[in-house]
Amino acid sequence: MAGLKAKGSGSEDFSGSDPETGSASELRSQMSLPNPKGALAGLLSLGFVLFLLAPGSVAAPKAPPSVTADRLAADTLSLAQVSARVSDACGMPPKLDDEQSVLSVIQNSGDGVVIIANPQMRCTKAVEAALTSKGAQYSLHSFATSFQYQSGQSAVWDWLHCTYPDDRIEGNGMIMHSYVFVQGKFIGDGFAAAQKIESGQVQLVGLAGGVPHQPPAKSCDSAHPHEAATLHHFMGDVKSKVLLFGWLACPCTGYAQGRFAADGICYEGRTWADPDAKLMKYLQCREGNEDHSFVYTRQGSSWKFDGNGFLFQDSAMPKHQFDLLMASAGAKTSCQHASISRNLYGTPLEECRVGDDMSGSWQDDGTCSEQVGGVHEICIESLPADFSTETHQSSPWSEARAGKRHCVCVGAWSLYMTDAAKHPEQAADIMPHCKAIPETALTKRYLSNWKDWNGYSASVVHGVGELVKRCIRQAGTDSGLQCGLKQHFTALQQEVVELKGAAALQSLEAELAQISCPPGA
Repeated sequence: MAGLKAKGSGSEDFSGSDPETGSASELRSQMSLPNPKGALAGLLSLGFVLFLLAPGSVAAPKAPPSVTADRLAADTLSLAQVSARVSDACGMPPKLDDEQSVLSVIQNSGDGVVIIANPQMRCTKAVEAALTSKGAQYSLHSFATSFQYQSGQSAVWDWLHCTYPDDRIEGNGMIMHSYVFVQGKFIGDGFAAAQKIESGQVQLVGLAGGVPHQPPAKSCDSAHPHEAATLHHFMGDVKSKVLLFGWLACPCTGYAQGRFAADGICYEGRTWADPDAKLMKYLQCREGNEDHSFVYTRQGSSWKFDGNGFLFQDSAMPKHQFDLLMASAGAKTSCQHASISRNLYGTPLEECRVGDDMSGSWQDDGTCSEQVGGVHEICIESLPADFSTETHQSSPWSEARAGKRHCVCVGAWSLYMTDAAKHPEQAADIMPHCKAIPETALTKRYLSNWKDWNGYSASVVHGVGELVKRCIRQAGTDSGLQCGLKQHFTALQQEVVELKGAAALQSLEAELAQISCPPGA
């Protein structure tokens, strides 16, 4: 699954980072656009076009006609005839990025699964993950999309949306960037199709391509003995009930972590930053897929592979199904994990992105939740123009981002505040947007990031202290937010020796001492 993060122009430069992968947000237009041509949806199926207008008619209907079985013509039309008739309502079928006509791709899908989509969107990744978990093969045909749907910007998207208007998320009407076809029939956008595939509503048995060969577990164990021993070690621990293994750069890992953290699920496993990690290669071999995250649950005396982290999103696995799975595994619900889905106050993480800004170094969902590379987890409300130069970055990119929201790296923030005397006015004015900073930023996991930024020494005391000081004040008189942040800071103090008894933190500690919180908060 390519394209996990979008940075756009103006993203931070940091040494040793992963290459930009160009994923964009799944934010969609909230506009409810009139679509009098939408009644053609569903008329393309198995290479047949069922046409409602009288032969020779060239005018589009003024209102969508009702579609009933006895009114549908059952003639098999040539591609030329199809193009001519569909063009009356939705225009001539345009070409995809691979120069194939979108209509010919659908017509020639035969008995297979076809996805026509922007490959970097979460809806596309969701259906790919669902198909992979079922061992089904598919073909992906891409087209470029803008951030939000706007008529006239993409001929392919215009045609698909006109022909298949059932491409919106229920409730908010957001238009998706993916269209999924099984045996020529449109089954929904990527999210809707993923749910149908996972629930068994769509049968994949017998489709062209069949099920990819899955190597026997023993052959994978022989090829990867050290990694096999790691997995068997975790599975051999009778206290382990849930296991999660995942690549930190994949949102799928974060989705599973967030779901487990939300319910206090106790789990074990490993995560890694290396995209070529040997443990991931072994697990891919073992499960016969190319997933980047792997969830296992204990079922009696054996273990069951439950798929990747994408399948643990709320939209993919309803709460009752998740609860049942955890109960059947005997999972404990008493563990507290820092989550990229919660902010420094312990409340749901907000987006840092504003509107359709694509250049703020945020993840594809608009949040500052990167767990690898530079760890862009600090959301800045109004970025100072000198931020990049004062943190010794290779280009003055922040000049173009001045005054805008931006996700900056933990180390860059720490260094900027450490060197506050070099830019006192800007350091005094810079303000984090604390509800958009994940609680993971205040964990020992990123201690090395707080202390160093590309070889320049930074002070964890100044970096953490200034962040917490600003966020406490930003919480106002909300005791719940104050106590949530106080708990996070106090817990980090217990783990990081530099934060204990630091003179520079005395005023902050005195301020926190005035905050009365209930036991356990």
